[in-house]
Amino acid sequence: GVDTIYHLLDIEYPSHYGRRFMKRVNIKGTENLLRAARELGVNKIVHLSSSKVYGSPEELPVKEEDTPRPNTRYGKDKLKAENLCRKFVEKDEMDITIFRAAPITGPGLDDPMILVILYMALGMEDSSRLYIAGEGDTRYQLVYTDDVVAALIAGARAPVARGGVYNLGSDNVPTQREEVMKVKEKAGLECGVKHLTPLFAKLLSFILKPLNINYLRKEHLLFILSNFVLDCSKAKKDLGWMPSKDNIEIFIETIDWYRREKL
Repeated sequence: GVDTIYHLLDIEYPSHYGRRFMKRVNIKGTENLLRAARELGVNKIVHLSSSKVYGSPEELPVKEEDTPRPNTRYGKDKLKAENLCRKFVEKDEMDITIFRAAPITGPGLDDPMILVILYMALGMEDSSRLYIAGEGDTRYQLVYTDDVVAALIAGARAPVARGGVYNLGSDNVPTQREEVMKVKEKAGLECGVKHLTPLFAKLLSFILKPLNINYLRKEHLLFILSNFVLDCSKAKKDLGWMPSKDNIEIFIETIDWYRREKL
């Protein structure tokens, strides 16, 4: 039989499927999975949630006990899915562990939103320049794909993780300016760096929205205009987990992969 279920499936953007289908997958799909697991007597469920449940927190770094205030449709869906997990933990005493991951980035991802902003010049098909929003002093944490996998496996095996919630993110988060300049240098990108005013970024997002283009959605704006760093000390303490790559290393490896694959 099945011993552990890793619940990873969700939809981040409505796309052409629509908002109703997105909610059906993210919320109802989670409930269906939990019910089936209960009926089949599955021992453990590891649920991959998202840092998007926190919204735009006032204080950083964000701890697991901080009140979630999601401000995107995806974040609201993920919080509702988390609440379903808690319901099954409390009512049925199921063994469920929740992970709130920073934006997961690495080679092989179909739509790493961070690279869309950084490397594809905001979707304007101009890779001759990189953009820094505002003064470039914001910090936004990422997490490497393999590091998330390691945390999920550790959470499935550790008895202390039963019913727990854990943040996942990289260490030593640089400012946006530091990030762009380091990536430009280490990846050997022959391009200029230009500053983009927050107002222009928001205006461009408004223009692109009716076209159903995946660039500069609300989530993208939050990345380039906001500060966001998770406190991951709980996962390190309970699970012995440590992120292996920082933001810059994640970017470099992913850019190299994209170059090799000629995407």
